[in-house]
Amino acid sequence: MSWHVKGLLAVTVLLMSTSAHALPRMSLTAGSPCATCHVTAQGGGARNEIGWSTQLFTRMVGFEKVGMASWDEAETNTMMDGKLAIGIDLRSQIARLGKPKAKTDGTSTPGFNKGFVEADKPDLIMIPMQFQPYVSVMPTSWLTVTGSYNISTVEIGPKKSVMYPGQSAWDAQLVLHGDPKLPQLRLGYLQPTIGIRHDDHTMLIRADALAPRRPAIPAGYAEAGGELNYQPKSWLRVDAGAYLNNNLHTAMSGRPVNPLGTKEGGGLAWLGRVSLMPQLLDLGLNTWIGASAFGSEAFMMFNGFVGVGKNEIGSLQLEASMSQGDGSYETLNLMALASYNLKEWFIIEARLEQATASAKTEIGQRDAVTRQAVFGVQFFPLPYIELRPEYRYILASDDEAGLKNEYALGQYTLQIHMFF
Repeated sequence: MSWHVKGLLAVTVLLMSTSAHALPRMSLTAGSPCATCHVTAQGGGARNEIGWSTQLFTRMVGFEKVGMASWDEAETNTMMDGKLAIGIDLRSQIARLGKPKAKTDGTSTPGFNKGFVEADKPDLIMIPMQFQPYVSVMPTSWLTVTGSYNISTVEIGPKKSVMYPGQSAWDAQLVLHGDPKLPQLRLGYLQPTIGIRHDDHTMLIRADALAPRRPAIPAGYAEAGGELNYQPKSWLRVDAGAYLNNNLHTAMSGRPVNPLGTKEGGGLAWLGRVSLMPQLLDLGLNTWIGASAFGSEAFMMFNGFVGVGKNEIGSLQLEASMSQGDGSYETLNLMALASYNLKEWFIIEARLEQATASAKTEIGQRDAVTRQAVFGVQFFPLPYIELRPEYRYILASDDEAGLKNEYALGQYTLQIHMFF
């Protein structure tokens, strides 16, 4: 390995001692923005050379322990003199989807929660969440062309497409990033920078309690449009964008009431976001606080977030999301997420969430609440491999014109993530 690459890796490890993929806790425990490791300022998706290199050190053991020493000696993820980079995310989850069904053999007895009875859990299944390669071309120092395609969404023979309404199978964008004092411009088919970008589609922060198993804004959401990302100071960032709303219409058309108020897309959506990221260097603390507004036609979503992290120790994140739209549609989602780094490759996490939603349907007023507690770990046995075992406990209630349905579900899940 050449001396300049060794130097790059050493500096990177000092700056970022935790995972470099799309996890917000990284920013809080390392004090670095998402663009340190990703091609775009929003984070997520394709990784740059620093993001790729850092993962060599996020591991319990190196590749040399499994007979792949040459991987530990690789110098870069780029080719053609640094003008071409490739990457990939492979993600699947073993979990139970859907609501428990009441026992039909007459053995049901009242549970410890009033109104609940014992029931059969949904089947445990393997869910192919993501098989997504990335390609980034950097013809000049100020221009990057990047794109990806989620192959797991393709229907092949009996295999059905695994997509949420409004989710896009692909994204592609031009990223213009010249003078660091000037805004970065993204143009193409991209995801708006709404609130904080998480990598777990089971979180409730972008959910609709009226349809708790289907996020209102899916993880793979993208629209044709453009966005400016401006960070004039290390502690200040401003984002603004305009996009078409076709996929947003698809996502919202499955709601009990379409919050946009119209049946077809073709209109515009817009975004505004401000975040402050002060660092308390004497205490080794990194913080953020900010808010975003995303809207189209009669629909509006506000996100507020605050976080604090201790270098190499852990982080605490709080986030709230509120939306409103046509048909008296309203949601309020809350999340608290704490993480603790036992090792840089073994992180304990706990998450508490609540999602509430209401709307006027054809039957009458409908109100729903979903609460979720999640406890688990993020374990990196080898570079570029993450195992995420979790225990989830969910309480859900849905009342439509006096007809009430509620259930509780506890389950173990496992997410497997391989990336490069």
